[in-house]
Amino acid sequence: MTLGELVDRYRLELQDETVGVRKSWEEMFRYTFKQYPEDAELNTFDLGTFADGLLSSDMNPQIVEGYVKRWRDLLAWAKGI
Repeated sequence: MTLGELVDRYRLELQDETVGVRKSWEEMFRYTFKQYPEDAELNTFDLGTFADGLLSSDMNPQIVEGYVKRWRDLLAWAKGI
């Protein structure tokens, strides 16, 4: 599975969420796709590299931590689909 495929599947899960929640996830996806192409295989997605890239762009460390946690949870969710 690719990152883009996972994101597309998860967007379906977000349909019943508030606009604010969906926008927050979309922002995270946008930052992710700046570092990794949508067609990247999940096994090439490294959370440490992702976090380092966000931190090097001067993103707030607490936001980075939240994005990493979300990705950890999303990757765990992906194992069940």
